[in-house]
Amino acid sequence: MLDSDILDRGEGPAVVFSHGTLLDRTMFDPQIAALAGAYRTIAYTSRAGTSRYGTERSLDDLVADCLDLVDGIDRFVLVGMSVGGFMAIELALKHPDRLAGLVLVSTMADAYTPEERARFGALLEPMDTEEPISAEFAEAFVPVIFGPRTIAENPEHVRRWVRKWRARPSRSVWGEYRSWIDREDRLGQLAEITVPTLIIHGEDDGGIPIARAEAMHARLPGSEFVRVADSGHLVTEEQPEVVNQALRRFVDGIAPW
Repeated sequence: MLDSDILDRGEGPAVVFSHGTLLDRTMFDPQIAALAGAYRTIAYTSRAGTSRYGTERSLDDLVADCLDLVDGIDRFVLVGMSVGGFMAIELALKHPDRLAGLVLVSTMADAYTPEERARFGALLEPMDTEEPISAEFAEAFVPVIFGPRTIAENPEHVRRWVRKWRARPSRSVWGEYRSWIDREDRLGQLAEITVPTLIIHGEDDGGIPIARAEAMHARLPGSEFVRVADSGHLVTEEQPEVVNQALRRFVDGIAPW
């Protein structure tokens, strides 16, 4: 595995992209292509997808990684998907001066319920091993990551990600899971976030139901909410044009920063 994996493309105000569990920076390739002509776009693979996978333990660690990455950049727009969104909310609450805007994709602010923790634990606690991710585990997560339409109509796209997952050590996913499973409930603190915020969520998200995004929107004053039809959790790839249009409109509306 690489020590790091960072794509830094374009010039101008900075937009930083942080991905979700089992994914990597390439999930934002369509958005990089749409924005890099006018903005500096920085997408990075988190510890879980690099040789540092064994060190991932908390969302604060991930916040520190993000801030290290943007050292020298005063303010930036942060786009966080799933666990990247969990991290983005923490960063927005603890370092509000660093953000010009916040984009929350396929994520939520409330804590996992005991039932959810038990369900994820049954799948992920046994992953604390250096063995490769099994075919059974990968297949179990297909409907968590992808919506029904993508699974039915674009099976090769799904298989491409499954091949990536199976090339990873199981412990890389276990460490990532440990960083978010016991996260604190931040729903009640969202009103403290005053930067412009865009929420994007697929209607068929099997990983985080869209009601969790609606709850964030209700508690983030002035936030914009984009519901994306025919998309699951990986909305940036399942419906890239919808995401690109919403994201470009959002950043253009607050630029320059």
